[in-house]
Amino acid sequence: MHAGTQNIYDDPQFFSAYSTLQRSQQGLAAAPEWPSLRRMILSSSSDTLPQSRILDLGCGYGWFVRWAHENGASYVKGVDISEKMIEKAKSFDADTGTTFPGEITYERRDLETVTLDGNPNRESYDLVYSSLTFHYIEDLGRLFRQIHSSLKKGDGSVSGRLVFSVEHPIYSAPVRPAADWIDVEVDEGEGKVWPLNSYSEEGLRVTSWLGTEGVRKYHRTTETYVSLLLENGFILTGLKDWAPSEEDIAAHPEWSVERHRPFFLLLVAEAR
Repeated sequence: MHAGTQNIYDDPQFFSAYSTLQRSQQGLAAAPEWPSLRRMILSSSSDTLPQSRILDLGCGYGWFVRWAHENGASYVKGVDISEKMIEKAKSFDADTGTTFPGEITYERRDLETVTLDGNPNRESYDLVYSSLTFHYIEDLGRLFRQIHSSLKKGDGSVSGRLVFSVEHPIYSAPVRPAADWIDVEVDEGEGKVWPLNSYSEEGLRVTSWLGTEGVRKYHRTTETYVSLLLENGFILTGLKDWAPSEEDIAAHPEWSVERHRPFFLLLVAEAR
């Protein structure tokens, strides 16, 4: 394991708290950003992933792995640093009595050091996907180079793509005060503002999450995410500052405050 890697998900207390989240219990259906990611993943000409080879980095419980397989992918590999996450992902197949030998595999790897060499004698992919993982990675440029090497290149065919989500830089930036809503007085009564500061000061952020202190993440600006993609052989083909829509708020009034700032950054890029 890389010296800077933190495997917080194998901490029993943290893993137990993580298991209580809606997206842990209900999967993609409970991830509000999923409909937007799904549109990025599926082309306008197809609602499935016929015969695709797919890699999920930071696969967690394996929700996306199973979705991709159910939607036509011929091979899906899930990679995660957490042994507990890999065990949980495998347990879903065991619980239902279904296995997919040669079609779904899981592997425990550290994304700071993983090698995804796409030479003809190794695996190559049509799609690499990652949900809320890359903000844990210190050397993201290195990982983008590895991803690029593993994707199929367009030699008369469709090029491989990278689709991923991260905590939005506006969400990850604040240091003092920390990233949390602040109550303020407004003409109509009380309101909330997000304390945006230190946006241009990139680097390590140590936070408290799910009752655990010392959770390590890395803040980057939107410009840096895009620049790292371009510098490592990608063409940016989609970007979304995700915040709940008015339709989302109608269904989930408790999300209304999230309209004040984007919560996730979603990007899709094509390997040149």
